[in-house]
Amino acid sequence: MGTVSGLERTLSRMTREHVLSPLETAHERVEREYTEVEAERRAYTQFKERVSGIDTGPTAPAQSMTAVRSIDTSGRHSVERVRCAFRATVMSVDHYDGHYGESLDEHVAAELSPDIATFFRDDQITTVTEPAKTVLIGAIDRAVTQREGVLDTLDREQESLENSQTALADLLDTYDEPRVTDQYRPEIEDSLDELAKGRQETFTNRPPMARTNGHDLCQYLYWESDWTYPVLTALARFRQILA
Repeated sequence: MGTVSGLERTLSRMTREHVLSPLETAHERVEREYTEVEAERRAYTQFKERVSGIDTGPTAPAQSMTAVRSIDTSGRHSVERVRCAFRATVMSVDHYDGHYGESLDEHVAAELSPDIATFFRDDQITTVTEPAKTVLIGAIDRAVTQREGVLDTLDREQESLENSQTALADLLDTYDEPRVTDQYRPEIEDSLDELAKGRQETFTNRPPMARTNGHDLCQYLYWESDWTYPVLTALARFRQILA
């Protein structure tokens, strides 16, 4: 394509950074989210291990699986152990205060269930019975499973970002942006259309889950930016320099 001046090289580098920067930012955001969710998964796993080792109190004949109130104070120590275990694991992840900032009772109600939160009520004299412990462990298992699903989704998002970034970088290298002749425009446009199509298929195939439901994942991950869709934003920027 002939000799490239210093100014043209500078413009080409700036164009490349302009096109690829949303993908680089998105990569950092996904990596940060993965680290936080993985920390929560480990914390709930540790919480389950501690709960499993707690001795339970007697079950009243008429008590249901989720009813944990009791006038018997003999199980109070086991309740305090559950509370302490939750603080030492789930509430001790590095991002807890910045991301949640909730009290113990509020967080349990939101992440496990309002019924489960009965275990943690300061104003209740409670005992952890065996049925109640089973319910609690079941809720913990669901919290772990949910986060494992989120981690899988984040892995797929990261893979999509990396594939798109590699493809766009190759196009920029091949056609020595910003100097693209009319001869190559149809070929580039076709490549950009294919990348956009592949990204849309990623949205369509994304399993419905809390915080990762279709386009909601992008809104959740990238809300801090002035764009919601990093790949489509990069593609649009590429198209602008072709205009």
